[in-house]
Amino acid sequence: MDVSVVIATFRRAWSLPLALESLTAQTRMPDEVVVVLKPSGDGSEDVIKEYESKLPIKLLIQRRGNVTDAVEMGYRSASGDLVLFIDDDAIAHKEWVERYMRFFSEIEDAGGASGLTYKGYFSNGDVKLTQIKAYSETFTRGGPHRLPLKAYEGYCGWISKSGFTGSKPCDASTIRSAFLVGANMAWRKEAVERCPLSQAFRRSRTGVSYEYFLAYCSRIRGYNTYELRDPDTAPMVWHLQHTDSLTRRPSFWKEFWAYYDRVANYWRLKKLGADVSLYAYLIALIISMRRKPLPRILATLYGLVVRA
Repeated sequence: MDVSVVIATFRRAWSLPLALESLTAQTRMPDEVVVVLKPSGDGSEDVIKEYESKLPIKLLIQRRGNVTDAVEMGYRSASGDLVLFIDDDAIAHKEWVERYMRFFSEIEDAGGASGLTYKGYFSNGDVKLTQIKAYSETFTRGGPHRLPLKAYEGYCGWISKSGFTGSKPCDASTIRSAFLVGANMAWRKEAVERCPLSQAFRRSRTGVSYEYFLAYCSRIRGYNTYELRDPDTAPMVWHLQHTDSLTRRPSFWKEFWAYYDRVANYWRLKKLGADVSLYAYLIALIISMRRKPLPRILATLYGLVVRA
């Protein structure tokens, strides 16, 4: 099984060396490292050039678009059977590649998977890695807007008939879930290579939750997606915590565009033939607008007009 690692990078010359250096220390080296660079003038090109002698780097230049364009460029250009993604501000555990390879070799129906992502800190040249999970685990209440699509019956984290998500607690080290994390995920190339990701998110500014769309593309091709949660066997990365985030800045427009992506998911899934329900969709919109109503109402109106 050949392995490609994809890193999409933009304005991260300060952290990109840490991500690339972690790949040079892998117990199983990747067969190629696809770096998708959106030029910003911050010196990232020099960082990449420095690592060309240490890693089998394939450099792609992204001229336009958001993260979904970069991700699609990555998996379409990758030559490996297995395509691993890590953020440009993340550090991989030394067995990161090896653990993903082992999982996909053992689980034949796995189209995609995410491992464990912990918080890391970088300050004044010092790196601190913690065992604090980078993303909190939350569960949803029931209701007609949270019923899973047929493809996700039996999943612990699913895409619902409204296009929104649903989840329940599951006590296992490996669970079936649609909730993969872009900072630390892997795909069989054949499960996603035909997925029209950038087209589906062409009106998006941030590409929020694009991973779930990839998961559905994988699912309709007959594959399952998994969360791996055992620290002894799960692929692990440390996501560096900082304020220079392109999607997590608190603002009116951040909320507007993030919610637009939730509104648009119904139409994106519908185009792929999902058994979504307009009734469930409308209920989900009404319920979710109780919080942060102004940006969400405007995002809903915009989403209903342009759809996806």
